[in-house]
Amino acid sequence: MFDALIREATERFGLGDKARPFISLLISMIFDKGHNGFAGLRERFHQVGLGDAFGSWISGQAGDNVLQPDQFSSVVGNDHVTSMASKLGVPNAAVTVAGATLLPKLISLLTPNGSIPVVPPAEAGHLLLDQRDRQSTAAAFRHSPANAAPAGGSAGWLKWLVMLAILVIAVLLARSCMKQDTPATSASNASTTTPAANSPAAQADARFGMETAAGKVTVSGQVPSEADKTRLWDALVATFGAGNVNGDIRVDTNTLPAGWLDKLIAALPELKADGIKLGFDGDKLHIDTNGLDDEQRFGLSDKLRGLFGGYEISGLWDRAAAALSGLKAGFTGDELVGALNLMNIYFDTGSASITRDSQQTLRSAADAIKQAPADTRIEVAGHTDNTGDAAANLTLSQQRADAVATRLGELGVSAGVLSTKGYGQEKPRADNATEEGKAQNRRIEFSVVK
Repeated sequence: MFDALIREATERFGLGDKARPFISLLISMIFDKGHNGFAGLRERFHQVGLGDAFGSWISGQAGDNVLQPDQFSSVVGNDHVTSMASKLGVPNAAVTVAGATLLPKLISLLTPNGSIPVVPPAEAGHLLLDQRDRQSTAAAFRHSPANAAPAGGSAGWLKWLVMLAILVIAVLLARSCMKQDTPATSASNASTTTPAANSPAAQADARFGMETAAGKVTVSGQVPSEADKTRLWDALVATFGAGNVNGDIRVDTNTLPAGWLDKLIAALPELKADGIKLGFDGDKLHIDTNGLDDEQRFGLSDKLRGLFGGYEISGLWDRAAAALSGLKAGFTGDELVGALNLMNIYFDTGSASITRDSQQTLRSAADAIKQAPADTRIEVAGHTDNTGDAAANLTLSQQRADAVATRLGELGVSAGVLSTKGYGQEKPRADNATEEGKAQNRRIEFSVVK
C-alpha cells in the first residue's frame, strides 16, 4: 500500500534507507492520539487556512493543492519537524521538503472513497511496528543494567554483568594506550594501518544560478537526480529557445531535494528579460534586478516573493527599498517613516513569527533608522483586520509590533529609539468587507513620537 510513497521518498527526495521510517513517522503523526488523531490534524490545517487543500486530498487526486515546505512546518510545528529530522539523522529541510509533497499523497491513500480513518490501516502495522522496535531498542540501551536499580533476585547477575563490562573496557583502554606509546618502526608499517571506515558523505544543498543577456541565459547548479536536471533543462529550452541556453547543471546524488524546482519552472516565463541574475542555494534565494527599470523590478520582486514565500530572499526591490535607498543625508524622522510605511512585513499565519522573506526588508529598515537624527523616536504599531476575537487580535498585534522592534534591535537599532503598541482591529485603513481591505488592515505602521 505504501511502497510507491517509500520509493518516492527514496529516489526523488534522496532519503535512502531513511524513507521507510520517514513514512512511518508521518503515519504516526496523522494518527497521534495525543493530538486527536486524523480529526486533530484536519483541524490544524483549518486553523492555518489550509482546510480546503486538506479536503481536496480526501479521496481526491494525490498531489492536488500541494503544500509548500513552510506550510508543512506551520501545520506540523517546527519542534516536531526538528524531532523527526533528529530521529532520521537528516536536516530539517529534508523533512519539510519531502513532507510537503508526500503528506497530501498519504492522506489520499488513507481515505479511499472519502472514508475518514480512525486508526491506521492494517497495511501500516508493519511500518509502525518497525518504528516501535527501533524506539524499544533505544529504550533498552537507556535502561541497561549499568543504569538500572537492582530488582529482586536479578540483582546479583546484573552486578556481575556490570563488573565484567567494566573489566572489558579497562582492558581495551590499556591496549589502546600501549598502541599509542609504541613508536612506528618504519614507513611501510605505517602505510599498512587499516583505514578508518568511510563516513557517509554529507548532503549538499541543491543550487542553481542563472543570468540573462541578449535573449540568452547562462546557467549553473547542482541537483540530486538526472530527472530533475532534465525537467529543468527542458523548461529552460522551452522558455528561452533551443541554442539560447548555455552552461551546465551537475547531478550529485548526495544533494538534498531541490524544493524550489517546480516553482522555478513556473516562474521562468517571468525571467526572460535581459539583465536578471538569480540564484538558489538550498532554501535561500538571491535576485539581482539592477538591469531592469524600477517598474519591472517592482513587478518581478512581487511575483518572486509570492512564489517563494517562506524562503530567505535577498535582493528584492519594492517601493520601500527604493524609498529607503533614496533618502538623502540629513533626512528627517517624517521622511524616514514615510519610507518605512511602504514596507510589507509578513508573519506566519496567526502568529508573531516574522517570515524569512521579510528579513531583508527589516535589514534595510534598520540601516535607515540607524542613520536618523539622534533624537528620533519611532513607534512601531501593530494592526489586524476584524477576523476573529477582538481581544485576541489586540494581543496578536502587540506581539507582532514587539517582534519587529526586537528584530530591529538585533540588527543594531539602539535601545530607546523604538516603542511599540498593538491596536488590534481598532484602526482599519480599508474596508474589512473585502479580502483586499483586510490585507491592507493587517499591517505594521511606523510613526514619529513627538
